[in-house]
Formats: sequence, structure tokens, C-alpha cells
Amino acid sequence: MNLPKTPQITARGHLKTLVLLAIPALLAVIYYGTSLSFQQSLALDHTNPRLYNFWTNALVHDHRPGDGHLIGNTVGYLLLVVPCWILHIYRGMERRFWTGLAIIFAVGPFIISASSYIAFYEILDLELQNDRGFSGVVGALAGFLLMSILYTFAQKQEEPVAMLSMGLYFGYMMLGLGVLTGRIVAIVMGLLIIVGMFAGTRTEYVASATELSDWGEANGRLSLVLVVAILVSVLGFAASLPSDITSGGGLTNIVAHGAGILFGMAVAGSLRYRRRRSSAEGSATA
Repeated sequence: MNLPKTPQITARGHLKTLVLLAIPALLAVIYYGTSLSFQQSLALDHTNPRLYNFWTNALVHDHRPGDGHLIGNTVGYLLLVVPCWILHIYRGMERRFWTGLAIIFAVGPFIISASSYIAFYEILDLELQNDRGFSGVVGALAGFLLMSILYTFAQKQEEPVAMLSMGLYFGYMMLGLGVLTGRIVAIVMGLLIIVGMFAGTRTEYVASATELSDWGEANGRLSLVLVVAILVSVLGFAASLPSDITSGGGLTNIVAHGAGILFGMAVAGSLRYRRRRSSAEGSATA
């Protein structure tokens, strides 16, 4: 299988890069260049919610104990969005990436904030007055990247090789989540999945490790992108689902993280379904 040659950097490519960098730039400008009272007006107060705050709260971050909240979300965003973008370029589906990114930015904060509000205020009866941060959107990018990796396996690999790749990916994800967050159950599950996949290589449904290695050698650049994307994906999930939800004297909104991950997965799935449905309708018309 021939992959596209490495694209030359064009003015349009520079513009797309600037669009991606504009997001963390905007977050930094708001954080360092506006007053605390203005930032507070953008945060979501569960006891007195305003509709626009369900979106604007993603733009502001905590100032205590420092700017770690902002930096962590900015780094997480860049680590996730860049390999996801490159992966879609290699799949010849860059437009799907930009469409998904637009949906995540435009709709994601509302869905994520609403999930947080319902979980904490309506169900748990907790009155959060400073619900803010970009981490839910970062979680959505993690979910979007996860599905993109799976779709790449399905699109670019033969079915037995894709089965092995998907199984190992989930196994490594669970193992990484367990190691990085200290969850023993996740470590055990990850090891069981990995062992189970290698046991499955004795069947006709799962390719051998040699076949996966051969595919990697034949698709060197795509394999490298996938390896980076998988590593980033594992780190993203571990960061989004910490074992300790208290940090810096505050509460890590794990509900927003989880809702973001599920929303990102749903966006990727809906875009793929829409494309397959459009293709099927086009074939039927022809």
C-alpha cells in the first residue's frame, strides 16, 4: 500500500497550523491578559447558571496554586490534536478532522458542562461555583483520537491484522492507565487482554505478531504516526481519568473528562456513519 508523499508546507498548511495554535493562544490571553473578575464571569456557577457560561467556562482556568491548570490543558491539547490531524491526513480524510474539531469546539463545551451540572448539582446535590477549564474539551479530543486510531486500523489493515492491532491497543491502554494511575484492576485487565490477543494469533481470525511486524515495515511512516498517536492516547486517558480527583486543594471534574471522552468518540462515530451512509446512497443512485 502506497502512502501519500510527505506534503510540502504551503501557505494553506501554515494557516491550518495557526488555527490549531490559536486555541491555546486564546486561552493564554484570557488567563494572563484579563482581570480575575472578568474570568470569574465566564466560569459556570451551578447555583446560578447562565446559558452562555455552559460554553465560556471552557475558556478560563484556576489561578491557584499557579498556572498549572492552564499549562496542563494546553500541553494535553497539543499532544492530542497534532497526531490526530496527521493521522487524518494519512487516511486522506483531513476534512473529517476539521469537521470533527469544529463540532468539538462549538458543541462540546455545552454537552460537557451540562453533564457536569446534572451530575454534581442535580444528582449529587453539590454546589460548585467555579466549574471551569478546558480539560473536558481535551477529553473529547482523546475520545476523537481513540476512534480515529481504530478506524485507521480498519481502513489500512487486513482484518486479521486489524484485530490484533485493536486488541493490543486496548490492552496497552488499560495497562498504561493502570500503571500511570495506580489502578491494579486496570493493570490486570490490560495484561489479560494482551495475553488473550496473542493466544488468539493461533486462530485464523487474528494475525500473528510477524504479520503485524511485516505490515509495519511496509507502512513505515503510517506506523510511526500510529505509534505516536497510541502513546499520546494512553497518556491522554490516564490524565483524564486520575485515581485521585483532588489536586491543589480543588476537585478534578472527572465527570467533565468522562463526558468529553464519550462526546469525542460519538463525534468520530457519527462522522464515519454519515460518510458511509452518503457513499451507500451515492452507489444506490448510480
